Amino acid sequence: MQKRRFITLCAGAGLLALSASGHAVTSSGTIAATLTLTNGCLINGAPAQSGINFGTLDFGTHPATFSTLTAQLSGASGGNSFTVQCTDGAAYAVQITGSANTAPTTAAGTAGAEPRYLVSTTSATQGVAYSVYSDSAFNNEVLNNADIPATSTANGISSYTLYGRIQGGGNSVTVQPGIYTDTINVSVTY
Repeated sequence: MQKRRFITLCAGAGLLALSASGHAVTSSGTIAATLTLTNGCLINGAPAQSGINFGTLDFGTHPATFSTLTAQLSGASGGNSFTVQCTDGAAYAVQITGSANTAPTTAAGTAGAEPRYLVSTTSATQGVAYSVYSDSAFNNEVLNNADIPATSTANGISSYTLYGRIQGGGNSVTVQPGIYTDTINVSVTY
């Protein structure tokens, strides 16, 4: 009879073990991992969205008795142009959105269709009118909020070159000598 008790005890211990594991509860679920990528553009090879150096339109140093002066964009990462490269197929627009200066009291030169003014750093009432163009022949003036055409595109990278022209200085001796500046605001919208 002792054998029977042993078997009964072993069998009972097995039932106890099964009974304990049968009461365990496992909860399961998921973790949602997401990533949203929007169109992106590299301007002058960098992904910056503000403070971008689009270059300088430097008319140089000339006598105040000028008649016509011209300049080409310089100092951008592409030399005489700035570059834009956007994600595959992304539409974008490059535009001048305005200039810092308004018309001064006295301005030399002839204002273009989009009036822009270089203003004296010593007298805000003195200025020189200038225009910005997208071509070296000065046929296509760049207006505010109008798309600037790319000069060239290669391997998905578009280059933009701008030109400046001051006309109608009239060889006048009334233009005040000094440094004249303006800031041109450029945007790439994608």
